[in-house]
Amino acid sequence: MTTPTNLRPTGRRRKLALAAGFLALLCAPVLLWPLLRGVCDTTNYENRTLAAFPDGETEISDWPAAFEDWLGDHAPFRNGFLTLKSGMDRALGSLDSTNVLLGREGWLFLKNVSDSKSLSDYQGLTSFSAEETETILRTAQALGEELESKGSRLVLLFAPAKEGVYSRYMPDSIPVVSRPTRVEALVETLRTGTSLPVIFPLEELKEAADTCQVYYKYDTHWNEAGAWLAAQQVLEALGLPAESRWPDLAPDPEKTAPTDLANMCGSWRWCTDDVYISVDAPQAACTASENGGELTRYQGGGEESLLLARDSFGSALAPFLAQGFDETLVLHGNLLTPENLAAQQPQLPDVVVLEVAERFADTLPTRLAALLEWAQNTGND
Repeated sequence: MTTPTNLRPTGRRRKLALAAGFLALLCAPVLLWPLLRGVCDTTNYENRTLAAFPDGETEISDWPAAFEDWLGDHAPFRNGFLTLKSGMDRALGSLDSTNVLLGREGWLFLKNVSDSKSLSDYQGLTSFSAEETETILRTAQALGEELESKGSRLVLLFAPAKEGVYSRYMPDSIPVVSRPTRVEALVETLRTGTSLPVIFPLEELKEAADTCQVYYKYDTHWNEAGAWLAAQQVLEALGLPAESRWPDLAPDPEKTAPTDLANMCGSWRWCTDDVYISVDAPQAACTASENGGELTRYQGGGEESLLLARDSFGSALAPFLAQGFDETLVLHGNLLTPENLAAQQPQLPDVVVLEVAERFADTLPTRLAALLEWAQNTGND
């Protein structure tokens, strides 16, 4: 059937209008951005460095992917679009994120990402091979013996993942497949195969979580209450004064609860109901902080010296643990090399605590090896 001649211009105009509208949607953000950028939110809320524009050193084959990463991180009105999408997801009771899982009652959890396998660990789908377990066991035992021969002591502290402590908020779509988890199995092996104090306060934190909050709702880490409890576990294992009764806990209106998970999924504007819990307990005084806080020193109320090798969980732990010692050096794993250890801690301290978060357990062999090489080449006071 032939289309009437008088209708053809109307159909053409509609197509042109649709094409123009589509082109406007593509171009408008780019054209408006220079005018509105100064009044828009351009803060980097994510705990990472945004992708850089590909330069002359970028391989031709890698250029398209690098450009796509840069455009995704620097698109006009990016923060606004992210928060709008996140708000729509929350209104629908869902969360479309490759990095973050929405749990019960709005709790957020970390999915399997590049530097950890949090969900697989929780489900019991990961494990250390026999060779990996043997390497960790052998190196830990050698480090403990080396330190002991020079009058020092070693403690291993595994910081439990939020998924295990707050398993009651995990969705039914993430079932537990098997137990023990890889860290639970490793802890048991270390406890039976060495004489070292090995601390994994999962049950203690789960019990405490029944009466108080010990991890942040929208962050991967424990809060001050959880860190304080872990510190007491370490001090008790060392035979140093430790508190068994909980101190007073209270919300601190002057501080904002961390939200690394909310930031990852563009929900920083909506996840604001969590509170920062302050612990009314003695803390060591920070006397030095370098390299963005990856190297810190503390003065506490004890008599011995301490080296705390940590990851991100050790940041909240350090002030409470260091209070039980006189002088404390705290080094993030990024700075944990034999050379840097020798420069920053030329004499062996009385105690070495290696803190490793459950989801960062893959870093344990490297960190044990660095500490062993340093201990073998370092004397005591």
